[in-house]
Amino acid sequence: MATRGITLHPTGYHPSSLTKTAFDIIIIGGGPVANFAEERLAKAGLSILVVQHELYGGECHFFGCVPSKALLRPIEAFEAANAVGGAREAVGDSKIDVAAVFARRDKIVDLWDDSNWISISNGPSGAALIRGFGRIDGKKRVSIQPHGETQRYNFDANIAVVVATGSTHFVPAISGIESLDEGTQLWNNRDAVAANTVPEHLIILGAGAVGSEMATFYSAIGSKVTLISSTSEILPKVEPEAAKIVRKCLEASGVSVKLSSRARKIENQSANSLAVTLLDGEVILGSVLLNATGRRPRTFDFGLESIGLTGEGQPLRTNASFAVPTPKGDDEPWLYAVGDVNGLGPTTHMGRYQARIASNTILSTLEASHSSIKITTPIGVSVTKAKDTKTTFPQVIFTEPNLAAVGHTLASAQSAGLKVRAVDSNFDIPGSWLYGDGQPGWARWVVEEGTERLVGATFCCVEGSEFANASQVAILQGMTLKEMVHVVPPFPTRGEIWTYLLDAAGY
Repeated sequence: MATRGITLHPTGYHPSSLTKTAFDIIIIGGGPVANFAEERLAKAGLSILVVQHELYGGECHFFGCVPSKALLRPIEAFEAANAVGGAREAVGDSKIDVAAVFARRDKIVDLWDDSNWISISNGPSGAALIRGFGRIDGKKRVSIQPHGETQRYNFDANIAVVVATGSTHFVPAISGIESLDEGTQLWNNRDAVAANTVPEHLIILGAGAVGSEMATFYSAIGSKVTLISSTSEILPKVEPEAAKIVRKCLEASGVSVKLSSRARKIENQSANSLAVTLLDGEVILGSVLLNATGRRPRTFDFGLESIGLTGEGQPLRTNASFAVPTPKGDDEPWLYAVGDVNGLGPTTHMGRYQARIASNTILSTLEASHSSIKITTPIGVSVTKAKDTKTTFPQVIFTEPNLAAVGHTLASAQSAGLKVRAVDSNFDIPGSWLYGDGQPGWARWVVEEGTERLVGATFCCVEGSEFANASQVAILQGMTLKEMVHVVPPFPTRGEIWTYLLDAAGY
């Protein structure tokens, strides 16, 4: 992060500073997912060692969902004001104060200083913290290599090792991409959310969540943006109708979207000029290239071969308790993987859910089989199996408008062999009329035929990030539309979309 002078590897908390080398639990990773497990297990009375190779707080807080939403929220608020008479006139011809947006983002991420996260861990949990790169080094053993050093320090876990290392971006094999200067000409997600300059022309490779969100932000603050999607529509994992609404809004804001396109060659023409040649021969000239083509679990150089497993960017496979089965057939699970590193629902909220389940499993096992270890368990410790996260976890993409989804899309439900129908409604409802003028909105429920159970929901609307929760509860509880009739949203709110979807479904 030389472009911002961000220190990824602060000093202090060296492995040699610890007076013991064995802890009940060793957690590799220092983001919010690791922090949840750390607090829950420490409150039970276990000794915890947390190992983090970069800033405590992890990708989410410093380079992921927190700074990206800090950048996008002012855009959302500005557009919301312009959509309401009275507020619109007060805004007038004003434009977004870009410097103020960057300054607010800097404050929210503590200027990339992890002292606050460290104080949280050193506070109620009393965990021991170490800076360094952690690797598995055999059963219940972790080696830690401080940044810039060659020596490794070994630590043992009496009970379990929890892996919460997250994920990292990868660079696609495109001719010439290696010629770009990383951090200035070639951006990854970290550069995009940490930048304090506005590129003249930002070319984005990849039209998933990161690419589409950054296209939303940078086009709103004055960049010319070209968004290159390898698929026939942006955001290929969501309902195509919703993705189309988002694309049309991006195009209306000036974004040039290239569908079904791939980069064949990249040329570095000068410090502020590069050329991207697409497979069809079209050449796009720009100043910065953002690589948003995907992420891989952080299992590279992780020592998994010491226990007979494979890493190198492959996810750690787990059971319903997020324990990792080991080839040696250990009597009790001792290795757990939570968050992006297991490839299941790679979001912070799902990682924290997984950390709850894994922590409960560890504590329940101790309570049942190791009564000599004195612990204090929470009331809900018996919840040790996760639901099917592939079909129930919610996700929000903070484009303008937002896209919130939970469970199946129509296509994924059909691929899974379910007999389903789609129930659609737009947001042409009183609550939306009052909320803002001329704002696009669309919603879909995916309903299983015969049972009339809700198995999927998508909401594409302004500030739609809050809409998935109620539908997720309905999906998790197996509610039928007949039962959902009794859920009565207040008038006049945008939550009335529930009623309009019921009407569209014939109820």
